[in-house]
Amino acid sequence: MGALSDLKVVEWGEFISGPYCAKLLADLGAEVIKVEKPGCGDRSRSYGPFPKDLPHTEKSGLFLYLNTNKLGVTLDWASVTGAEILRELITQADILIENHSPREVEELGFHYDTLSKANPGLVMTSITPFGQSGPYRDYRACDLVSFHISGLAHMNPSGGVDDIEEEPPLRGKSLQADFLAGLSGGIATMSAVFARRATGQGRHVDLSQHEALASVIRRDLGAATYEGLERIRVKGAQPSTETLLGQCKDGQFFVVCNTDRFWANWVEVMGNPEWADTELFQNRAARRENWDAAKIMIEEWAKDQSLDELVRAAQARRVPCMPVNTVRESANSEQLAARDYFAEVDREQMGRVRFPGAPYKLSQTPWQVARPAPLLGEHNEEVLCGRLGYTEQDLAIMRVEGVI
Repeated sequence: MGALSDLKVVEWGEFISGPYCAKLLADLGAEVIKVEKPGCGDRSRSYGPFPKDLPHTEKSGLFLYLNTNKLGVTLDWASVTGAEILRELITQADILIENHSPREVEELGFHYDTLSKANPGLVMTSITPFGQSGPYRDYRACDLVSFHISGLAHMNPSGGVDDIEEEPPLRGKSLQADFLAGLSGGIATMSAVFARRATGQGRHVDLSQHEALASVIRRDLGAATYEGLERIRVKGAQPSTETLLGQCKDGQFFVVCNTDRFWANWVEVMGNPEWADTELFQNRAARRENWDAAKIMIEEWAKDQSLDELVRAAQARRVPCMPVNTVRESANSEQLAARDYFAEVDREQMGRVRFPGAPYKLSQTPWQVARPAPLLGEHNEEVLCGRLGYTEQDLAIMRVEGVI
Protein backbone atom coordinates (compact mmCIF):
# COMPACT_ATOMS: atom_id res chain seq x y z
CA MET A 1 0.00 0.00 0.00
CA GLY A 2 1.28 3.43 -0.94
CA ALA A 3 1.07 6.52 1.25
CA LEU A 4 -1.70 7.93 -0.98
CA SER A 5 -3.43 4.68 -1.97
CA ASP A 6 -6.80 5.98 -0.75
CA LEU A 7 -6.85 8.77 -3.37
CA LYS A 8 -8.38 8.55 -6.84
CA VAL A 9 -7.08 11.06 -9.36
CA VAL A 10 -8.08 12.02 -12.89
CA GLU A 11 -5.30 13.67 -14.87
CA TRP A 12 -6.69 15.76 -17.71
CA GLY A 13 -3.49 17.39 -18.80
CA GLU A 14 -0.53 17.05 -21.07
CA PHE A 15 3.16 17.70 -21.61
CA ILE A 16 4.88 18.34 -18.25
CA SER A 17 3.28 20.47 -15.52
CA GLY A 18 -0.01 18.58 -15.14
CA PRO A 19 1.40 15.08 -15.73
CA TYR A 20 4.33 15.71 -13.36
CA CYS A 21 1.95 16.91 -10.65
CA ALA A 22 -0.09 13.71 -11.10
CA LYS A 23 3.05 11.55 -11.23
CA LEU A 24 4.08 12.78 -7.78
CA LEU A 25 0.81 11.39 -6.43
CA ALA A 26 0.80 8.22 -8.53
CA ASP A 27 4.30 7.23 -7.42
CA LEU A 28 3.09 7.44 -3.82
CA GLY A 29 0.24 5.05 -4.48
CA ALA A 30 -2.65 7.24 -5.65
CA GLU A 31 -4.73 5.75 -8.44
CA VAL A 32 -4.28 8.09 -11.40
CA ILE A 33 -6.30 7.77 -14.60
CA LYS A 34 -4.57 9.69 -17.37
CA VAL A 35 -6.83 11.01 -20.13
CA GLU A 36 -5.26 11.48 -23.58
CA LYS A 37 -6.54 12.45 -27.00
CA PRO A 38 -7.19 9.52 -29.36
CA GLY A 39 -4.59 9.02 -32.06
CA CYS A 40 -1.87 11.44 -31.03
CA GLY A 41 -2.03 11.19 -27.24
CA ASP A 42 -0.14 13.44 -24.85
CA ARG A 43 2.10 16.00 -26.56
CA SER A 44 5.10 14.70 -24.60
CA ARG A 45 4.94 11.47 -26.62
CA SER A 46 6.51 13.39 -29.50
CA TYR A 47 9.43 14.65 -27.40
CA GLY A 48 12.69 12.79 -26.92
CA PRO A 49 14.97 11.37 -25.95
CA PHE A 50 14.17 8.33 -28.10
CA PRO A 51 16.20 5.10 -28.39
CA LYS A 52 18.64 5.50 -31.28
CA ASP A 53 17.06 8.94 -31.85
CA LEU A 54 14.11 7.34 -33.70
CA PRO A 55 10.80 9.05 -32.74
CA HIS A 56 8.03 6.73 -31.58
CA THR A 57 4.89 7.57 -29.59
CA GLU A 58 5.53 4.68 -27.18
CA LYS A 59 9.26 5.27 -26.69
CA SER A 60 9.58 8.88 -25.56
CA GLY A 61 11.87 9.05 -22.53
CA LEU A 62 10.05 12.17 -21.33
CA PHE A 63 6.62 10.53 -21.53
CA LEU A 64 7.81 7.29 -19.95
CA TYR A 65 9.27 9.17 -16.99
CA LEU A 66 6.29 11.49 -16.44
CA ASN A 67 3.60 8.84 -16.52
CA THR A 68 4.73 5.93 -14.38
CA ASN A 69 2.12 4.21 -12.20
CA LYS A 70 -0.82 5.62 -14.18
CA LEU A 71 -3.75 4.02 -15.95
CA GLY A 72 -4.27 5.43 -19.43
CA VAL A 73 -7.47 6.03 -21.40
CA THR A 74 -8.19 7.93 -24.59
CA LEU A 75 -11.09 10.37 -24.92
CA ASP A 76 -12.09 13.08 -27.34
CA TRP A 77 -13.32 15.45 -24.64
CA ALA A 78 -14.54 17.91 -27.27
CA SER A 79 -17.21 15.39 -28.35
CA VAL A 80 -20.51 15.03 -26.49
CA THR A 81 -19.84 11.41 -25.53
CA GLY A 82 -16.21 12.01 -24.60
CA ALA A 83 -17.12 14.99 -22.41
CA GLU A 84 -19.79 12.95 -20.65
CA ILE A 85 -17.37 10.10 -19.94
CA LEU A 86 -14.82 12.58 -18.59
CA ARG A 87 -17.48 14.01 -16.26
CA GLU A 88 -18.27 10.51 -15.03
CA LEU A 89 -14.62 9.89 -14.23
CA ILE A 90 -14.34 13.22 -12.39
CA THR A 91 -17.49 12.54 -10.41
CA GLN A 92 -15.87 9.40 -8.98
CA ALA A 93 -12.52 11.08 -8.29
CA ASP A 94 -11.01 12.78 -5.26
CA ILE A 95 -8.74 14.96 -7.36
CA LEU A 96 -8.77 16.41 -10.87
CA ILE A 97 -5.45 17.73 -12.21
CA GLU A 98 -5.60 19.76 -15.41
CA ASN A 99 -3.39 22.26 -17.24
CA HIS A 100 -5.65 23.55 -20.01
CA SER A 101 -6.35 27.23 -20.60
CA PRO A 102 -9.12 28.75 -18.45
CA ARG A 103 -11.07 29.66 -21.57
CA GLU A 104 -10.99 26.08 -22.92
CA VAL A 105 -12.04 24.65 -19.57
CA GLU A 106 -14.99 27.00 -19.34
CA GLU A 107 -16.08 26.45 -22.96
CA LEU A 108 -16.12 22.69 -22.39
CA GLY A 109 -18.14 23.06 -19.19
CA PHE A 110 -15.44 21.79 -16.81
CA HIS A 111 -15.19 24.83 -14.56
CA TYR A 112 -14.79 23.99 -10.88
CA ASP A 113 -18.11 25.58 -9.90
CA THR A 114 -19.86 23.20 -12.30
CA LEU A 115 -17.94 20.05 -11.40
CA SER A 116 -18.19 20.60 -7.64
CA LYS A 117 -22.00 20.51 -7.80
CA ALA A 118 -21.81 16.84 -8.77
CA ASN A 119 -18.77 16.13 -6.58
CA PRO A 120 -18.64 18.54 -3.59
CA GLY A 121 -15.49 16.94 -2.21
CA LEU A 122 -13.54 17.38 -5.44
CA VAL A 123 -10.07 18.93 -5.26
CA MET A 124 -9.39 20.44 -8.68
CA THR A 125 -5.87 21.63 -9.43
CA SER A 126 -5.57 23.94 -12.43
CA ILE A 127 -2.02 24.67 -13.59
CA THR A 128 -1.81 27.49 -16.12
CA PRO A 129 0.88 29.96 -17.24
CA PHE A 130 -0.63 32.94 -15.37
CA GLY A 131 -3.46 31.65 -13.19
CA GLN A 132 -7.24 31.94 -13.38
CA SER A 133 -7.40 35.73 -13.00
CA GLY A 134 -5.58 38.90 -14.02
CA PRO A 135 -4.91 40.55 -17.40
CA TYR A 136 -2.68 37.66 -18.55
CA ARG A 137 -5.24 34.98 -17.66
CA ASP A 138 -5.82 33.80 -21.23
CA TYR A 139 -2.27 34.25 -22.51
CA ARG A 140 -0.39 31.20 -23.65
CA ALA A 141 3.17 30.58 -22.49
CA CYS A 142 5.89 27.93 -22.35
CA ASP A 143 8.91 27.17 -20.20
CA LEU A 144 10.98 29.83 -21.98
CA VAL A 145 8.33 32.52 -21.48
CA SER A 146 7.88 31.62 -17.81
CA PHE A 147 11.60 31.92 -17.12
CA HIS A 148 11.79 35.38 -18.64
CA ILE A 149 8.57 36.93 -17.40
CA SER A 150 9.24 35.77 -13.82
CA GLY A 151 12.55 37.64 -13.68
CA LEU A 152 14.51 34.45 -13.06
CA ALA A 153 16.20 34.41 -16.46
CA HIS A 154 17.36 38.02 -16.06
CA MET A 155 19.50 36.89 -13.14
CA ASN A 156 21.27 34.16 -15.14
CA PRO A 157 24.14 33.60 -15.34
CA SER A 158 24.38 34.49 -11.66
CA GLY A 159 28.13 35.00 -11.86
CA GLY A 160 27.68 38.04 -14.06
CA VAL A 161 28.59 38.82 -17.66
CA ASP A 162 31.21 41.04 -19.30
CA ASP A 163 28.73 42.85 -21.57
CA ILE A 164 25.10 42.99 -20.48
CA GLU A 165 24.01 44.13 -23.97
CA GLU A 166 25.80 41.37 -25.87
CA GLU A 167 25.12 38.52 -23.41
CA PRO A 168 21.36 38.15 -22.91
CA PRO A 169 19.55 36.55 -19.95
CA LEU A 170 19.46 32.75 -19.89
CA ARG A 171 16.73 30.35 -18.93
CA GLY A 172 17.49 27.14 -17.07
CA LYS A 173 17.93 23.85 -18.88
CA SER A 174 15.62 20.84 -18.96
CA LEU A 175 12.23 22.60 -18.84
CA GLN A 176 12.67 23.49 -15.17
CA ALA A 177 9.75 25.95 -15.17
CA ASP A 178 7.29 23.25 -16.20
CA PHE A 179 8.61 20.80 -13.61
CA LEU A 180 8.58 23.45 -10.86
CA ALA A 181 4.95 24.27 -11.68
CA GLY A 182 4.07 20.58 -11.40
CA LEU A 183 5.93 20.26 -8.09
CA SER A 184 4.21 23.36 -6.70
CA GLY A 185 0.89 21.95 -7.89
CA GLY A 186 1.52 18.67 -6.08
CA ILE A 187 2.23 20.44 -2.80
CA ALA A 188 -0.83 22.68 -3.13
CA THR A 189 -3.02 19.70 -4.07
CA MET A 190 -2.12 17.79 -0.92
CA SER A 191 -2.75 20.90 1.17
CA ALA A 192 -6.26 21.00 -0.29
CA VAL A 193 -6.71 17.27 0.41
CA PHE A 194 -5.81 17.81 4.07
CA ALA A 195 -8.27 20.72 4.25
CA ARG A 196 -10.99 18.52 2.77
CA ARG A 197 -10.38 15.86 5.41
CA ALA A 198 -11.00 18.51 8.08
CA THR A 199 -14.02 20.19 6.48
CA GLY A 200 -15.46 17.68 4.02
CA GLN A 201 -15.36 20.33 1.29
CA GLY A 202 -13.28 20.28 -1.85
CA ARG A 203 -11.10 23.13 -3.11
CA HIS A 204 -10.02 24.69 -6.39
CA VAL A 205 -6.24 25.04 -6.50
CA ASP A 206 -5.30 27.87 -8.87
CA LEU A 207 -1.60 27.38 -9.69
CA SER A 208 0.23 30.03 -11.74
CA GLN A 209 3.48 28.90 -13.34
CA HIS A 210 4.55 32.55 -13.49
CA GLU A 211 4.19 32.82 -9.71
CA ALA A 212 5.81 29.43 -9.09
CA LEU A 213 8.94 30.71 -10.87
CA ALA A 214 8.77 34.11 -9.16
CA SER A 215 8.72 32.35 -5.79
CA VAL A 216 12.21 31.02 -6.49
CA ILE A 217 13.59 34.57 -6.44
CA ARG A 218 11.54 35.84 -3.49
CA ARG A 219 14.63 37.28 -1.76
CA ASP A 220 15.36 39.40 -4.84
CA LEU A 221 11.68 40.31 -5.21
CA GLY A 222 11.73 41.42 -1.59
CA ALA A 223 14.80 43.57 -2.20
CA ALA A 224 13.13 45.12 -5.24
CA THR A 225 9.86 45.92 -3.47
CA TYR A 226 11.18 46.77 0.00
CA GLU A 227 14.44 48.54 -0.79
CA GLY A 228 14.09 49.37 -4.48
CA LEU A 229 17.20 47.33 -5.26
CA GLU A 230 17.65 45.30 -8.43
CA ARG A 231 20.23 42.62 -8.90
CA ILE A 232 22.18 43.06 -12.13
CA ARG A 233 24.37 40.65 -14.03
CA VAL A 234 27.43 42.81 -14.66
CA LYS A 235 30.60 41.19 -13.36
CA GLY A 236 31.84 42.73 -10.17
CA ALA A 237 28.46 44.25 -9.33
CA GLN A 238 27.94 41.79 -6.50
CA PRO A 239 30.29 41.56 -3.48
CA SER A 240 32.61 38.57 -3.32
CA THR A 241 31.32 35.62 -1.35
CA GLU A 242 34.73 33.96 -1.10
CA THR A 243 33.83 31.06 -3.32
CA LEU A 244 35.69 29.52 -6.21
CA LEU A 245 34.89 27.37 -9.20
CA GLY A 246 38.29 25.80 -9.77
CA GLN A 247 39.94 23.45 -12.24
CA CYS A 248 41.91 20.36 -11.23
CA LYS A 249 43.91 18.24 -13.63
CA ASP A 250 40.93 15.90 -14.08
CA GLY A 251 37.83 17.99 -13.38
CA GLN A 252 36.27 21.01 -11.71
CA PHE A 253 35.44 21.67 -8.07
CA PHE A 254 33.57 24.31 -6.13
CA VAL A 255 34.73 25.48 -2.71
CA VAL A 256 33.33 27.92 -0.14
CA CYS A 257 35.74 29.76 2.18
CA ASN A 258 33.47 32.42 3.66
CA THR A 259 34.33 31.86 7.34
CA ASP A 260 37.65 32.01 9.16
CA ARG A 261 37.38 28.32 10.02
CA PHE A 262 36.68 27.28 6.42
CA TRP A 263 39.61 29.36 5.22
CA ALA A 264 42.05 28.03 7.82
CA ASN A 265 41.10 24.45 7.00
CA TRP A 266 41.32 25.10 3.26
CA VAL A 267 44.83 26.49 3.74
CA GLU A 268 45.71 23.18 5.40
CA VAL A 269 44.32 21.31 2.38
CA MET A 270 46.68 23.35 0.18
CA GLY A 271 49.65 22.44 2.41
CA ASN A 272 49.90 25.78 4.25
CA PRO A 273 51.48 27.84 1.43
CA GLU A 274 53.44 30.94 2.47
CA TRP A 275 51.27 33.34 0.46
CA ALA A 276 48.22 32.42 2.56
CA ASP A 277 49.98 33.69 5.68
CA THR A 278 50.46 37.24 4.40
CA GLU A 279 48.50 40.28 5.58
CA LEU A 280 46.39 40.15 2.41
CA PHE A 281 44.54 37.10 3.77
CA GLN A 282 44.81 37.39 7.55
CA ASN A 283 41.12 37.99 8.22
CA ARG A 284 37.83 37.84 6.36
CA ALA A 285 37.70 41.55 5.58
CA ALA A 286 41.17 41.35 4.02
CA ARG A 287 40.30 38.20 2.08
CA ARG A 288 37.14 39.79 0.68
CA GLU A 289 39.19 42.76 -0.46
CA ASN A 290 41.85 40.57 -2.07
CA TRP A 291 39.82 37.53 -3.14
CA ASP A 292 40.78 37.92 -6.81
CA ALA A 293 44.42 37.49 -5.82
CA ALA A 294 43.57 34.49 -3.64
CA LYS A 295 41.72 32.86 -6.53
CA ILE A 296 44.77 33.14 -8.77
CA MET A 297 46.94 31.41 -6.19
CA ILE A 298 44.37 28.69 -5.48
CA GLU A 299 43.89 28.02 -9.19
CA GLU A 300 47.64 27.74 -9.72
CA TRP A 301 47.87 25.16 -6.93
CA ALA A 302 44.73 23.24 -7.94
CA LYS A 303 45.66 22.65 -11.59
CA ASP A 304 48.06 19.87 -10.60
CA GLN A 305 45.77 18.20 -8.06
CA SER A 306 43.59 15.11 -8.41
CA LEU A 307 39.92 16.06 -8.12
CA ASP A 308 39.00 13.09 -5.96
CA GLU A 309 41.93 13.57 -3.58
CA LEU A 310 41.29 17.32 -3.31
CA VAL A 311 37.61 16.89 -2.49
CA ARG A 312 38.23 14.13 0.02
CA ALA A 313 40.92 16.17 1.76
CA ALA A 314 38.61 19.19 1.95
CA GLN A 315 35.72 17.14 3.30
CA ALA A 316 37.97 15.53 5.90
CA ARG A 317 38.68 19.05 7.18
CA ARG A 318 34.98 20.02 7.03
CA VAL A 319 35.40 22.49 4.16
CA PRO A 320 32.37 22.82 1.83
CA CYS A 321 33.87 21.47 -1.37
CA MET A 322 32.45 19.17 -4.03
CA PRO A 323 33.15 18.19 -7.63
CA VAL A 324 31.22 19.96 -10.37
CA ASN A 325 29.69 16.92 -12.03
CA THR A 326 28.45 16.53 -15.55
CA VAL A 327 24.99 14.98 -15.88
CA ARG A 328 26.61 11.65 -16.76
CA GLU A 329 28.86 11.81 -13.71
CA SER A 330 25.89 12.66 -11.51
CA ALA A 331 23.94 9.71 -12.93
CA ASN A 332 26.84 7.42 -11.99
CA SER A 333 27.26 8.91 -8.51
CA GLU A 334 28.17 6.41 -5.83
CA GLN A 335 25.97 8.36 -3.41
CA LEU A 336 22.88 8.01 -5.62
CA ALA A 337 23.66 4.33 -6.13
CA ALA A 338 23.98 3.77 -2.38
CA ARG A 339 20.52 5.27 -1.84
CA ASP A 340 18.93 3.37 -4.75
CA TYR A 341 17.87 6.66 -6.31
CA PHE A 342 17.20 5.19 -9.74
CA ALA A 343 14.24 2.90 -10.35
CA GLU A 344 13.87 0.32 -13.10
CA VAL A 345 10.71 -1.02 -14.72
CA ASP A 346 9.92 -3.25 -17.70
CA ARG A 347 8.14 -1.42 -20.52
CA GLU A 348 6.55 -3.07 -23.56
CA GLN A 349 8.53 -2.25 -26.73
CA MET A 350 11.37 -0.83 -24.63
CA GLY A 351 12.52 -3.56 -22.26
CA ARG A 352 14.07 -2.52 -18.95
CA VAL A 353 13.95 1.25 -18.45
CA ARG A 354 15.82 3.21 -15.75
CA PHE A 355 14.22 6.31 -14.22
CA PRO A 356 15.23 9.00 -11.70
CA GLY A 357 13.53 8.30 -8.39
CA ALA A 358 12.36 10.42 -5.46
CA PRO A 359 14.61 12.61 -3.27
CA TYR A 360 13.14 11.18 -0.07
CA LYS A 361 12.54 7.86 1.69
CA LEU A 362 9.32 6.91 3.47
CA SER A 363 9.92 4.23 6.10
CA GLN A 364 6.49 2.54 6.02
CA THR A 365 5.09 3.34 2.56
CA PRO A 366 8.06 3.63 0.21
CA TRP A 367 7.97 5.45 -3.09
CA GLN A 368 8.03 2.99 -5.97
CA VAL A 369 7.43 2.51 -9.67
CA ALA A 370 4.97 -0.37 -9.74
CA ARG A 371 3.95 -0.06 -13.39
CA PRO A 372 5.36 1.65 -16.49
CA ALA A 373 3.70 4.53 -18.30
CA PRO A 374 0.59 3.35 -20.17
CA LEU A 375 0.45 2.58 -23.85
CA LEU A 376 -1.95 4.90 -25.67
CA GLY A 377 -5.46 3.84 -24.62
CA GLU A 378 -4.08 0.77 -22.83
CA HIS A 379 -6.71 0.77 -20.07
CA ASN A 380 -9.79 1.84 -22.02
CA GLU A 381 -11.60 -1.44 -21.42
CA GLU A 382 -10.54 -1.74 -17.77
CA VAL A 383 -11.70 1.76 -16.91
CA LEU A 384 -14.64 2.40 -19.24
CA CYS A 385 -16.15 -1.08 -19.04
CA GLY A 386 -14.96 -2.27 -15.65
CA ARG A 387 -15.69 0.96 -13.78
CA LEU A 388 -18.20 2.98 -15.74
CA GLY A 389 -20.30 0.09 -17.06
CA TYR A 390 -19.81 0.52 -20.80
CA THR A 391 -19.85 -2.62 -22.95
CA GLU A 392 -17.27 -3.83 -25.43
CA GLN A 393 -19.80 -3.00 -28.16
CA ASP A 394 -19.99 0.56 -26.82
CA LEU A 395 -16.21 0.80 -27.04
CA ALA A 396 -16.23 -0.51 -30.61
CA ILE A 397 -18.72 2.17 -31.61
CA MET A 398 -16.74 4.86 -29.82
CA ARG A 399 -13.59 3.80 -31.63
CA VAL A 400 -15.31 4.11 -35.01
CA GLU A 401 -16.67 7.54 -34.05
CA GLY A 402 -13.28 8.71 -32.80
CA VAL A 403 -14.42 9.18 -29.19
CA ILE A 404 -11.65 6.89 -27.87
